[in-house]
Amino acid sequence: MAAAPSLVSFEPGRYNEIPVIELLRAASRGWIGIDKRLIQSILDRGEAGMADVAVFSREPVREHRVFLDQVLIDLFHHSPQPGAIDFLIDAIRREPEDVDDTLVEALLPLGSQAVDALLKLYEELGEEAGSDVAFLLAGLRIRDPRVLALLLDRLEFDAADGAFCLGLYGDPAAKPALEKMLAELPEEDTSDDNVELRREISHAIEALDAPETPYAPEPFDILAEYPKQDIPAFDVLTESERAELLASPEAEVRAEAAYSFFNTAVNPKVRDALLAMAKSDPEPLVRARAWEALSDAADQEPIRAAMLATLTDESRPVEERGGAAVGLYGFADKPEVQRAIEALYEEGGGARAKALETMWRSLHKPYSKYFAQHLDDENPAIVHQALRGAGYFRLTGYADKIAKRLDSDDFRDDALFAYALALPGETTRGRARGILRKIDSITHLSPAETRLVMFAIDERLRLYGLAPVFESEGEPEPEASPQASSATPGRNDPCPCGSGKKYKKCHGK
Repeated sequence: MAAAPSLVSFEPGRYNEIPVIELLRAASRGWIGIDKRLIQSILDRGEAGMADVAVFSREPVREHRVFLDQVLIDLFHHSPQPGAIDFLIDAIRREPEDVDDTLVEALLPLGSQAVDALLKLYEELGEEAGSDVAFLLAGLRIRDPRVLALLLDRLEFDAADGAFCLGLYGDPAAKPALEKMLAELPEEDTSDDNVELRREISHAIEALDAPETPYAPEPFDILAEYPKQDIPAFDVLTESERAELLASPEAEVRAEAAYSFFNTAVNPKVRDALLAMAKSDPEPLVRARAWEALSDAADQEPIRAAMLATLTDESRPVEERGGAAVGLYGFADKPEVQRAIEALYEEGGGARAKALETMWRSLHKPYSKYFAQHLDDENPAIVHQALRGAGYFRLTGYADKIAKRLDSDDFRDDALFAYALALPGETTRGRARGILRKIDSITHLSPAETRLVMFAIDERLRLYGLAPVFESEGEPEPEASPQASSATPGRNDPCPCGSGKKYKKCHGK
């Protein structure tokens, strides 16, 4: 039996040596990032590569951790494949009333090959849910008596939509039905609905009289849809898989693999690997992330001493020293560590940002004096940490200054989190919903923002030794916020407390 492929073997430099179907399976497991390198490797294989894509699209998705529907749609849009019809139809079936434009563009070039499948799907969905399928059949412009009959029936069911589709379809045989319906609409009725319907039918008749233009697909640059480089989906990987990626040849992947262990109790083998990386990896970012990931092992004196030595060694890059500082946050109240963190703060810039992060993570009260003065800092990295610190240290006197950052896309999430923590007033479980309503009245919250604020309110309660409200109840009550869709982040979402780990590994159950 062949050995299972290792994660590290899926190195971008080797993509062209790996069958396309194996690359897609790796992407669906979260092993590799979905980026230009992956897409280009598939395109480089031409028809053989696209045949693999079609085979993969028919595989069951139950085992997939990362769903690749949009990737497959984009590939079929770029290189239309008759073998893709079943997949594309299934994609429509899943969300028949919200068919994405890219899905339409992937189906249209298939022409007559798609008609039977779309007719069957329309019959399955019915008139109410089949609007987008009717639009697709019209857009194909394949003369077929079954399609014409369907669109004429749709004219009776939804006159405006049916007229639009018939105009798009372009079959002159539809003209009598349109003219008859137009004649039955009273010209003297000037209501908006009647005027709009007369206009839609008139436009459809004009379209039938106009010369038919052949279908010409819009140019589609698939590579423009993807980042130059992306990393594996660490939030769906197992501990052993993440540990394997500590040996990745790519520095960015090694760094993120290391950081995926932040604030978690690691087994001795992973701990030793992280310590080796922290001490000897050639890249400062990787060393920094490894030190951070060792924060839970900092109670071991040799590791703590190595962190402190790194933090105080001014010959080392600021990035690395900052990582060592964060790794020591649990010991930031110790005099020798506090002196080193404050010295890092005095260096300004990136060093100051990492010092501030260490300070708020420590929750050591003497550090509270450092944050207010940086809420208006020119350095965005410092502002992010200042907001977090202002929240966690409950700087209620600066709540208005925090609120000013709510209008900034760059700082809004941190500002919402900090504002929920620092908002003046008594902290009790009974006030939790009132705090949420107040924040929603000040700045309208999206569903994701509602979950973030709910988590921050629960965090506020925890800081006072109180049980959370929203986490324990699961779904929020409607009056809490009409936009709320769930009380806590998804288990694979980043934890809003800023720990750096996934919610399921922090405050999740």
